[in-house]
Amino acid sequence: MTDHILDVTSKNFVEKVIKGSQNSPVIVDFWAPWCSPCKQLTPILENAVNSFSDKVILAKINIDENQSIAAQMQIQSIPVVYAFFNGEVVDGFQGNIPESQIIEFVKKISELTGPNPEIKQKLENLESFIIDSNWVKALEEVNLILDIDQNNVDACYGKILSLIGLNKFDEAREFMSILPEEILKDKKIEELSSKIEITEKSVYASKNFDDLKKSLEDNPNNIQSYIDLSDAFFGIGKISDCYSTLIKAVKMDPEWNNQEARKKLLSFISNHDLNSEEARKARRQLSSILFN
Repeated sequence: MTDHILDVTSKNFVEKVIKGSQNSPVIVDFWAPWCSPCKQLTPILENAVNSFSDKVILAKINIDENQSIAAQMQIQSIPVVYAFFNGEVVDGFQGNIPESQIIEFVKKISELTGPNPEIKQKLENLESFIIDSNWVKALEEVNLILDIDQNNVDACYGKILSLIGLNKFDEAREFMSILPEEILKDKKIEELSSKIEITEKSVYASKNFDDLKKSLEDNPNNIQSYIDLSDAFFGIGKISDCYSTLIKAVKMDPEWNNQEARKKLLSFISNHDLNSEEARKARRQLSSILFN
């Protein structure tokens, strides 16, 4: 047992579960030694709770030894899992469910308390630094947040984004490699994998900008030269030039290399700013080429 995984009995149920849930959510696992499904469920629950140990507590109750609690909670069959918050049952499930659903259940319960005021303020600071592309300050702020809450999804996202902004691509990949599975499955975290690859390639291409520009000038009918130069434009932040270069490539041959120019344009738009004026203009131009 640990500070966040407890064996609870009839004697300390009120203290550990009812009163304890006033401070943080308590997930209660009702089990018995003879219950085979319980033996499958409990380790998965424990692993999920370990990922959110600073936000949720797991209380394990053997119903054979604590029949009064089982009767009070009207437990008819096991395994049964209830979540308590502010002294009341707020959610639960019965029987074995897929591991992904268990992880999602624990994550949902762990979020009941919301961010503490200190983290909330730091997240606001982080958002401001990201908007200003102040990646040094953003990284400093995000590390402070993760010191308090290591599984804060917004902070994990901010750290990866800051490392990308600082061109620390290997560090970004390394950080992602140690994140819990439930955080990696978050949509905005998933999308950062492609952002790392796109940005890294663009940064390296930008170092050869003059050579790539001359190559296109020397080979104006070479679609690959347009695509290579678009990487360089993206790497130096000339987004409008990046998009227009790819639009020219699409005009030349929309089907070239399995529509590489179109796919690259949409990938750049997705990883930069979907709602920018440059993005809207590029999408209009692309539609005009493809559907006229």
